[in-house]
Amino acid sequence: MKHLYCALALTAMSLGLGACSTDSSSDMPTGMITRNDFENTQGWGGANEPTVTTEKAHSGKYSITVNPQYEFSHTYIRTLGQMTGGKPKKMTVTAWAWVPDKESTAVIVVDIKHSPENGAQVFYETLDLVPAVQEFKAWRKVSKTFNLPDSIASTNQCKVYLWRGSSPRPVFVDDVSIEVEN
Repeated sequence: MKHLYCALALTAMSLGLGACSTDSSSDMPTGMITRNDFENTQGWGGANEPTVTTEKAHSGKYSITVNPQYEFSHTYIRTLGQMTGGKPKKMTVTAWAWVPDKESTAVIVVDIKHSPENGAQVFYETLDLVPAVQEFKAWRKVSKTFNLPDSIASTNQCKVYLWRGSSPRPVFVDDVSIEVEN
């Protein structure tokens, strides 16, 4: 009986963990690859888990941050083949950003490499947060559509992350969604 209770508890916990993060599921609009409020980090990885913070959040308790201590945030990492069955022509990244001032020049990066094993650059472009938010010390929705090159392939590794740039103060991002158009 004790084992049954443990199994039920583990099942309930695993179901609860996915409640606030969605990755390639049928309840998302067509083309949406992921949306994350950082209550769960499914699909997101990288060495900087300390950048998932409770200091500020647009929704829930968590967001990602960069600051003078952490140059790069927790990162979405997938091959294009894991993200979509087709060859994407465009990728749209939408998020809520909290930027303290115009000197806090953090950016959201879309970085596509040849493969997880080969770091040759295929595509690199940023969403600059200072001009995108238009107002400081408040959560503002930001979005950018990136036109992807014809040379991309399903084996290319895509990373989406927040980069501090030269920001002297913390910048926060929450409720990130990534959509592709084939």
